[in-house]
Amino acid sequence: MVPLALSLLNLENVRRTLDPGGVTINLEFAFPTPLLDLWSLADPPPPAPDSIPVGDAGPGTGGGDPFDEARAGGQPAGSEHTLEVPLYGKIPLEAVGPELAGWFGLVLVGSIVLYAAVAAGYLGGIDRRLRDERGSTLESLIRYTPSLLGYYALVFAAFAVALVPPLVAGIAGLIVVFPLILLVGYLFYAAPFLIVVDDASLPASLRRSYAFAVGGGAYLAFAVWHLLFAAVASLPLSLVVSLGGAVGLAIAAPVAAVVGLLLTAATVSLVQELVAWEGDGSSPAPADSV
Repeated sequence: MVPLALSLLNLENVRRTLDPGGVTINLEFAFPTPLLDLWSLADPPPPAPDSIPVGDAGPGTGGGDPFDEARAGGQPAGSEHTLEVPLYGKIPLEAVGPELAGWFGLVLVGSIVLYAAVAAGYLGGIDRRLRDERGSTLESLIRYTPSLLGYYALVFAAFAVALVPPLVAGIAGLIVVFPLILLVGYLFYAAPFLIVVDDASLPASLRRSYAFAVGGGAYLAFAVWHLLFAAVASLPLSLVVSLGGAVGLAIAAPVAAVVGLLLTAATVSLVQELVAWEGDGSSPAPADSV
């Protein structure tokens, strides 16, 4: 199952869960996303202070994973800024030098390609199943991956831009950026699903998602329902992850995978209905979508 595999591939979060340095309890108000996994719903525990990353004898020893070396090097006193590396977790920004920046670029490009390909096959399979049609994963990969590559490139670019105000202005910058992140998340959450459901181009998907969002109705009602459902699910999942160690991970990862699959399938179903209503020129009532 795709959400389960993605959860276990995040090696840093898995490592922190198996060797926790504390407890993290959180509520995640998540908008629909193609790849909703455990770490979309629960933050991993903080790392143990005496833990040394796997495959590295310590910072600066050479031959180890550069991201592990950056984490092992610690975060300078007074630093509040970290960088989220896909499938690795957070590293202190102060540790990012030329070598690490090069590695980060490679990981970033690889992550965009990986996410786009996985989302293409995953969403394509869900879409065909809901339509009771037969379809191949290869067909979905060929048809949808190019547009989803552009989508994930935009996502990572937007994330990079969103880092700037907090880095420059601290809490004040975060206060400015946070509502903008919520707004953008709401306006364009349907875009990647439209790429698959209606075989739309990326520009058309963004434009139509914006139109659905401005129109409110079922689109708005589903967004609110999804936010609340994700928040309710995230609380017990974060507790299990923080307190359960290996057993907690073994329980939380499959449960989160099922939750992620159900939420993603519900979003695909909503977008199918929105496309149908768009073609008919009708406007669904909010209650029709949830």
